[in-house]
This record gives sequence, C-alpha cells and structure tokens, in this order.
Amino acid sequence: MVKKWIVLLLVVGLGLAVVPLAVAGNGGGKGKLKFQLVGTVSAVDAAAGLMTVNVKAGSKPVKSFCGSDLPLVVDPGARVRIVTAAGCVTATLADVPVGAKVEVGGRVDDADPANLVYVALDVKAKAAAPSP
Repeated sequence: MVKKWIVLLLVVGLGLAVVPLAVAGNGGGKGKLKFQLVGTVSAVDAAAGLMTVNVKAGSKPVKSFCGSDLPLVVDPGARVRIVTAAGCVTATLADVPVGAKVEVGGRVDDADPANLVYVALDVKAKAAAPSP
C-alpha cells in the first residue's frame, strides 16, 4: 500500500513539472515570438535603425529566409557587440561593417500578420577575414 502511494506521488509530481513546460511553447503570443539567426550583414542604415542580414541558419521563425536577405529593425536599446582580438566590445549599429558575420537574437512583432516585423534585440558581429 505504501509503495502505491509513493508511485502515485511521483507521477503527480512529474506531471506538475512537465505540464507547465508543455503549455509554455516557444515564447509565442502577441509580439513575443523569439528568433535566433546566424548570417552575414548585407546592408546597414544606422540612421534609420535598420540592418539587412543574409541568413545562413536560424530558429523556426526565420528558417524560411535561409539563403536570402532578411530586413531587421534594430531596437534602439539593442545590445550591439563586435568581436575583436581582445574580446567583445560594446558598439553601435553604425560600427557594424557590411560583410560581417553576425549572430542576432530578437522577437517577431506580429501586430499585422500580413507584415511581420523582425526586431533585433542582441547583435554580435565579427568582421569578415580580409581576403589574401
């Protein structure tokens, strides 16, 4: 009888731990769908807060852009870093060079489902190696 209660308590405890994770999803909801991508910078317009990235790989919301350019709106409070020989240095969008390899994290604003807006919140850039 005691073993049955222990098994029952373990099953209930496991259910309480797993159900919230299953319901949570991937951060979806109005304006909260998150994305990660890796690619190369095609264009930067620091004055407008825009950056275009040729996507090499990414999470589900950006998979359809692999091999093509994705325009990103860079949030004014975004964390922008450039990798140097000494490590990562805090920078601005204007410091990100065209041709740099980037890792970008952000969210998808879906206020208008016909026109999704990809907002970059974290940009980590590594300048392209000089050609010989």
